[in-house]
Amino acid sequence: MRSLFLGVLGASLLAFGASEASAQTIAPCTTGGPGGLFPTSGTGGGGAYPGTFPPFAFSSTLNVSTLPAGATCVTEIKLNSTSHTWAGDVQFVLTTPSGARVNLLNQAGDACDFLGDYSITSSELYQAPGACTAGALPPGQISQIFGNWPTGTNGVNNTPLSQVAPATGDWTLSIYDWYAQDAGALSSWDICFGTPPPVPAPTYRPTLLTPSNGQSLFGPAVTLTWTAVPGATGYDVDVDGFIYPVATGLSFAYTSTTGAHSWAVRAKNTAGVGPFSSYFTFNDLGPPPSTCNGPRLATLFTGTGGLVTGNQMFFDMNVIKPGGITVAQLQTHCSAVFGQPISMLIYTRSGSFVGFETNAGAWTLRGTGSGTSAGANQPSLLEFPDFALPQGVSGFAVVMQGAVGHKFSGFGTSQTYSDANVIITAGKTLNVPFSGTPNNNKVWNGAVIYDCFYAPPPVTYCTAGTSTNGCVPSIAAANQPKVSLAGTAIVSVSNVEGQKQGLLFYGINNTGFVLTPWSTTSSSYLCVRAPTQRHAAQNSGGTAGLCNGSMVGDFHAFFVANPTALGMPLTVGQKIYAQAWYRDPPAPKTTNLSNGIELTVGP
Repeated sequence: MRSLFLGVLGASLLAFGASEASAQTIAPCTTGGPGGLFPTSGTGGGGAYPGTFPPFAFSSTLNVSTLPAGATCVTEIKLNSTSHTWAGDVQFVLTTPSGARVNLLNQAGDACDFLGDYSITSSELYQAPGACTAGALPPGQISQIFGNWPTGTNGVNNTPLSQVAPATGDWTLSIYDWYAQDAGALSSWDICFGTPPPVPAPTYRPTLLTPSNGQSLFGPAVTLTWTAVPGATGYDVDVDGFIYPVATGLSFAYTSTTGAHSWAVRAKNTAGVGPFSSYFTFNDLGPPPSTCNGPRLATLFTGTGGLVTGNQMFFDMNVIKPGGITVAQLQTHCSAVFGQPISMLIYTRSGSFVGFETNAGAWTLRGTGSGTSAGANQPSLLEFPDFALPQGVSGFAVVMQGAVGHKFSGFGTSQTYSDANVIITAGKTLNVPFSGTPNNNKVWNGAVIYDCFYAPPPVTYCTAGTSTNGCVPSIAAANQPKVSLAGTAIVSVSNVEGQKQGLLFYGINNTGFVLTPWSTTSSSYLCVRAPTQRHAAQNSGGTAGLCNGSMVGDFHAFFVANPTALGMPLTVGQKIYAQAWYRDPPAPKTTNLSNGIELTVGP
């Protein structure tokens, strides 16, 4: 890594060869600010970005004795005969006669070099980025670039030059080199005054932040957020073809309706409007459901007949709760004696099972339930990773495993069992899973235990970095975490480089967070907003140099072992944002990151 700065804003704001700013300058400029080396000794580095400036900073004072008539602001800072390897290592700061400090350039051009005469103009002039020519930034005008500098740090503010008032007295140019191994010089510098430049219409697209693309959430209050666009004084939000103006801020409180929606945002100012962002979608699940913990809806437990191991039983579950439910456990009648281990494959599909009994491709295996038999004519509990069911009909298909068969009751089809939230309709059977002719007079003996909270499936987001051996890690979760911490909440990362040290880390609030490059030359992105907390370090296993390593963490086990950890105690609906970090010595920052995953805590 050659630059300490993480932001990418600078590279997108470079502007060369512009004419607007120079047209506003009122001659003459004050010239002859002394030049010199930067850094003044060595090759830069030291300090701690952004709180402590590096040593050996260049500093040059230029006295302004008279001002041109009609001038109302600073229009240009001219850098004459400027040279420096790796422009992205350097920060330029202007100090006014009153002592105000103004950020001029921070991470300009990154890997390009300075080589020639440059003029820094107001940050309100945003134009197409310049490209390196023979490794150097083309001489000419550069729009002010603030990069990722936190305004106000060390008294340096991200103030547009158009807002810096002209004044007589001593003006000071300071140059800081944040990274070792590179150095440069300028022969002199000048300061020019005039009137503010006309602000062009925005040319950049906002980046949409929340809700994430495709996210399911509860309405009707939905807050849409996005990133700032340079030069914007307001925004237009397009939701389903209707335009809503936003005068200030980077969010819009939208009153939603149940169902799917699409949205985009464009920037605007007095000169016009910019292009719309890409479009995101979100799904409004309706008003947040009232919670209920552990309702149990049973069919029958009469046990009048039995099926052998491997037989498959079907039923439908119609969720009438607007917000959906989370299926937590099943109880079943089986042929096992008391204390015998039992297990069951649990499949579901969106829509009724009817007509899809022999179509294996129409079903999703939700998990394997396991437990211990409660004995004959007793409901035996099966535990498995919780899964969410939205409002509407879902088909179920269950298969007992091992030396254990189902119990059934032969009362025919279309029997229903209901409570205030769900309706179960029985049922059919097959002797061989997804094969043969369904028998329509055998009803599953069992019960569904559920929670009145719909936790949308875990959502992956952000971009995983590519390791030096070409591995692209992928993060996934088997199920959502729960307030009760019952069972497991496994997050796993596959396709990691083998034999690398790594860990999982997480945060609990990504509101307004902008995904950040791990470094200016890294392919990884930081996907989790601080504060964060780490799980214990682990080895990825696998084979060195191959992509067969993995990492895994159980959030329930972590929270049980760390009851005061970030986010504890958990609450229903709480978000957890997780990501994996691992060592990769040849990579930028000697490390890489996976993509991120968003978890939603259930009851």
